[in-house]
Amino acid sequence: MSTQLISLLRQHFGIPSFRTGQQEAIESVLAGKDTLVVMPTGSGKSLIYQYTAVVTDGLALVISPLIALMKDQVDSLQRRGIAATFINSTVAHEEQLRRIQKMIDQQYRLVYIAPERLQNARFIEALKQTEVTLLAVDEAHCISQWGHDFRPDYLNIGKMRGLLGNPVTVALTATATPLVQDDILQQLRLKKPQRIVTGFSRPNLVFHSRYTPDTPSKMAVIRKVLGTVKGAGIVYVGTRREADELNLTLESEFGVPSFVYHGGMDKKERENVQEVFLRNPNAIMIATNAFGMGVDRPDVRFVVHYNVPGTIEAYYQEAGRAGRDGKLAQCMLLYAPQDRNLQEWFIENDAPSQNELTNLYQAIASRVQDDGIAKLDADALTRITRLFEVKVRVGLAQLERGGIIEHVTEGGLGYKTNTLTTEFMKATQLEVQERRTLKRKQLEMMITFAETSTRCRQSMLVGHFGDLSEINNKPCCDYCIRTARGEAHPDIPKAMGRRRGVGAGIAGADGVIIDTVSATELLFKAGLPLREVCVRRGLGSSTIYQHAAQLITEGRIMLNQVIATELESQIRIAIVSVGTVEKLAPIKNLLPDTIEYGQIRCVVAMVTREKLSSS
Repeated sequence: MSTQLISLLRQHFGIPSFRTGQQEAIESVLAGKDTLVVMPTGSGKSLIYQYTAVVTDGLALVISPLIALMKDQVDSLQRRGIAATFINSTVAHEEQLRRIQKMIDQQYRLVYIAPERLQNARFIEALKQTEVTLLAVDEAHCISQWGHDFRPDYLNIGKMRGLLGNPVTVALTATATPLVQDDILQQLRLKKPQRIVTGFSRPNLVFHSRYTPDTPSKMAVIRKVLGTVKGAGIVYVGTRREADELNLTLESEFGVPSFVYHGGMDKKERENVQEVFLRNPNAIMIATNAFGMGVDRPDVRFVVHYNVPGTIEAYYQEAGRAGRDGKLAQCMLLYAPQDRNLQEWFIENDAPSQNELTNLYQAIASRVQDDGIAKLDADALTRITRLFEVKVRVGLAQLERGGIIEHVTEGGLGYKTNTLTTEFMKATQLEVQERRTLKRKQLEMMITFAETSTRCRQSMLVGHFGDLSEINNKPCCDYCIRTARGEAHPDIPKAMGRRRGVGAGIAGADGVIIDTVSATELLFKAGLPLREVCVRRGLGSSTIYQHAAQLITEGRIMLNQVIATELESQIRIAIVSVGTVEKLAPIKNLLPDTIEYGQIRCVVAMVTREKLSSS
């Protein structure tokens, strides 16, 4: 069997031998066993389902959130003469229909789709006409609410698998603790699955943590990294504003080709930036965590985390994008105790509150038409409810799982509604609180990792995933390097705990609860847009605009942190026309209804400040 497998490997893929774990996983799937594969980043997980698809009959359906990677893999397969395609939002509608028909006609060995495609009733009906013999779920940790990158659309996979007759399934991930592994198996409804976990050690990566309590100290470390490590790199930052500011600094000081990537950029712009980064041998990508999944660049020589991530899983996955070519690479974590504040905001706002979930349900129920269907999608609900997009998508998943709403038309455009019960609301909020409790524990573990100066970091990392094997590669981390040199280990200051019971503010850098206006100031200075500031604070836009106007008047934030330039221009023209800012109503009467009083108040604050400074 082994000789035949290797012969087919060379014939179809031009590869002389399997990597660790690949053959075992392939043999398991070929034997008809559902299989969970946990292998490090860059270890060749995709070959497992590609190989299996090529040597067996029927269709392999590959579910992945990585649209950019779909095209790369399909192009590679097609160059080898393997019939493969992808069906996602980047493909024109007519071409989608053509590819779906070819799928029904069994003209493909592999078809790649994003998980959102499982909301499309027409596509599901097409799948029922197709002999799906293998279901591959890539980035399988996304299905778990206990994981670091939960995506609600993944929750539809288990149901879809049942509709297709439960084909042999292989779930693949690089970062899954034993708890997340169990949840993956449960959510996918796998029976007696085979688990293949090859270990988590990355022998060519060197892990460092540096105490950097302020921006100058963070920049000092980045300068040292750029001065000593040659080649491409990634710098992960917590906010969009930090990405833009750091990019300007690197360009002016080092003249290096640096690029910015974050979720606020439009899709085409992100694709262009990623493509240029992949082509340039010494490029530096400065990005939020929106960047990374599916980035197939093997020669990244360093990854710097400008802020502490929320979980060890997220950190290890992002740091693991370094050195995928097997050569030495550096992973640098910059640690400031106040970095935890942003992660705590994310935890507190990862799902809708009871009121927000009720409002989301009512937004759907109030639009039910005569045929019993409310025809709207997640984007429309985001605009209607003014909730943050993540809250809308998580809320929809909660309502669907509870049977409160039901998808009934293709394209995610239709919902039927059932009764919203008190029992459902209680159960859902209990689940949210349990998840948040776990996330707080995960954040504490991440902070402990950052603060530790008395243990091998790579041992801590692999141990977190249940891998207790000994780390033999040296150097593997800053602790082991200092130990080998006989150097003293630095004392990294510990994070101060949050003090409870004071007002309605949030914790500042010193751990003390600060006033509500200053709490809003921190978020604007972190580069968050107004809608997201509202979500993080749990306050309405009118209140946040009042805070912003006060902050602008006092010179603590700039107007462009709150109001878009085009909108500012409209309001300024109206102010000039009225000739006074004593009353807002006359100004409002000259502007479109979509412009709020709060926005006018912020521009008026800036105009007043300008007059005072010029007098």
